[in-house]
Amino acid sequence: MSKPFCALAGVGPYALAKAGEVYEDMALRGRRIVSRMSREAAQEFEETAHELEGLSRSVRQQERQERETVGTATGRSRTATTRA
Repeated sequence: MSKPFCALAGVGPYALAKAGEVYEDMALRGRRIVSRMSREAAQEFEETAHELEGLSRSVRQQERQERETVGTATGRSRTATTRA
């Protein structure tokens, strides 16, 4: 706040000092909250990434097994047709 405003509003040095303390306290609390929320968001992101990685791995494994099964079945049918 500017000095002329403080003089017109009747705000003394004590009120200014108190306002500064309140501001610093609120800023500190805000930084703590943002830090905590950021930490929680990062943990949630990491957990989700691990879950998705596991799902992706299982889907790839399932696709590989299906391809092997189809390849084996196709090879058997070819063998059966050539023998006949």
